[in-house]
Amino acid sequence: MPPAAGTLSSDLMEVIAARRAQARMRAGLAIGLTLGFGAITGWTWALVWLALYGGLQAVEYFLLDRRTPPTWAALALLMTNGVVFGAFAAAGPLRDGVFGLACWICLLCGGQLNSALTSQKSRLAFLAASSPFAVYLATIPFVALWLGAKIHQAIALAAAAVLIIVFTHMIWRAAARALTAESEARARAEAADAAKSAFVAMVSHELRTPISAILAGAAEARGARSEGARDSNLELIASSGRMMRALLDDLLDLSKIEAGRMGVETIAFDLRRLMLETVRFWAPVARGRGLTFRLEGAHSLPAWVAGDPTRVRQILNNLLSNALKFTEVGAVTLRMVAAPAADGTWNIALEVADTGAGMTAEQMGGLFTAYGQGSDSVARTHGGTGLGLNISRELARLMGGDLTASSAPGQGSTFRLALGLAAAQAPIQTPVIATAQTGLRVLIVDDHEINRRAFTLILQGAVDTIATAQDGQEALDTLALERFDLVLMDLNMPRMGGLEAVGILRATPGPNQRTPVIALTASAGRAEVHLCLAAGMNAFVMKPVEAAELFHAIEAVLDADPAVAAVA
Repeated sequence: MPPAAGTLSSDLMEVIAARRAQARMRAGLAIGLTLGFGAITGWTWALVWLALYGGLQAVEYFLLDRRTPPTWAALALLMTNGVVFGAFAAAGPLRDGVFGLACWICLLCGGQLNSALTSQKSRLAFLAASSPFAVYLATIPFVALWLGAKIHQAIALAAAAVLIIVFTHMIWRAAARALTAESEARARAEAADAAKSAFVAMVSHELRTPISAILAGAAEARGARSEGARDSNLELIASSGRMMRALLDDLLDLSKIEAGRMGVETIAFDLRRLMLETVRFWAPVARGRGLTFRLEGAHSLPAWVAGDPTRVRQILNNLLSNALKFTEVGAVTLRMVAAPAADGTWNIALEVADTGAGMTAEQMGGLFTAYGQGSDSVARTHGGTGLGLNISRELARLMGGDLTASSAPGQGSTFRLALGLAAAQAPIQTPVIATAQTGLRVLIVDDHEINRRAFTLILQGAVDTIATAQDGQEALDTLALERFDLVLMDLNMPRMGGLEAVGILRATPGPNQRTPVIALTASAGRAEVHLCLAAGMNAFVMKPVEAAELFHAIEAVLDADPAVAAVA
């Protein structure tokens, strides 16, 4: 698509404005040319030309200081400069023959090159500035014939003139493209910086909200006069903690995606059960907002498939959360379509449709980009970082599928998750006979005192004895002296980290060589899990730790067989 007229004029004016800053340089160049070529052209003509060209530069300098010329005047200004500049050495052939002609050609080549390098921003400016030099070069063969050159010599000069004109245009094109690419790269970098700055400010706001609630809840709980008031404040603290964890999970997922370290797993899972649990979770939320929550096509789903149930649930939760958030009246529909493929897999389509306000084409264009939301008012009204849809689409594509959207203002929005999942068999359930755990001794290893106190609060009343250590070396010293039933081990600690400590523990005979160890990690990616298991740990729990998840992991390593514990 050709540039708009306004853009062409704007680019031309940028070149004209830049010329004013170069006026002194051009005046100095004119003096140098007068001194260098004066003996060839004749001093009288050289001084006349210097006065004419210098006066033109002075007029241009003071004129551009007061007003911006119209387009026709700007083009005329550039052409006049070219005509006057190129005319200087035209007297050379008249006074000094062939040598004077060579000097004129050199001057014209320099003028052509200068027009290409000073007009990169505008094609109009380049054509206006270089046209006089092209006309002068076209007369060179005829001047040579007038001086007595032979026809083949004139033809050679004509070919050289054409090459000079063509090469000058090529130089201008290359310089203009480089300038355009640089400008676009700078604009993209500035836009990315602005978006990330806005994102950082948004994250700061999103973190301050739950932190303020936690501080307020803690202060109120300390002075609460009734058990009900204290419980209410404690629930506020817990809700704020879950809000912060969700935010940190999004940031961690985004960093993994950008670093190319995000992975998905493939395990057998009950798709129908996953959908049922999702519906049970979100149906009360819909009712609380006065919305209808519809379910369509559940009968078409296969029972057991192979894929990543955690990531499927994450995408669905994000889509349903957004649909309920942005729908004031009407309904949210979860539509499920499944069809068997020829290769034995299932083509699954999960659609979340709402009756909300819908989106414009501009909003749709930035819907799946990171560091952004549909508008600033979205962040102010509904909160959030705007990462959910970007992460969801990346997860869908990592699983071999895709996430798409369709919407129009006033017509609601529909998000469609398409996945290809292999059929799977239900795993054989091995009954596990639970045994009561009494008199448990647990060692908590973490370099942060707040974490040690938090885990102690969680475990109080559930275990008999709790000991703590602040790094891997201190933990090994304690484990060499006392027998423990379980170790909760942080991974990143000063002096000695958890992986190194567990490696030494498993390799050294002692009372706790085979004691189960649960890793406490801020990242439960596939690589981190493999490192934990390879070091000899039995399970892992992701920080921030929820009590239910911690107790589930403890039950897994204490009650199940080693094979089950290793993947808990």
